Amino acid sequence: MEPSTDALVGKRILVGSTFVTDDGSVARRVELHGVISKPPADGTLCFERADGGGEFTIPYDGQLAKADPRATYTLKTTGEAVTGVDHIATFEIHEPDEEA
Repeated sequence: MEPSTDALVGKRILVGSTFVTDDGSVARRVELHGVISKPPADGTLCFERADGGGEFTIPYDGQLAKADPRATYTLKTTGEAVTGVDHIATFEIHEPDEEA
């Protein structure tokens, strides 16, 4: 069961975005984490980045993967160990061909 949208405020989220090329190879990865700063609205979810980079917004369809807050998640891009995560969101983004 998904928590109410108000209950998400203050929860910690880990977001992973993988950018892939037309042939399916990974072009780059972006991994961010932080605290959800306001209730989801208009199909988006905002969180305050833990790295001090400000607020970041992701698409939100009413579902997030539940994380184990006791687990340690190691970011592939930086090696940073992240703990206390409540929810995880992952995205695969297909970048347009540069020649198009």
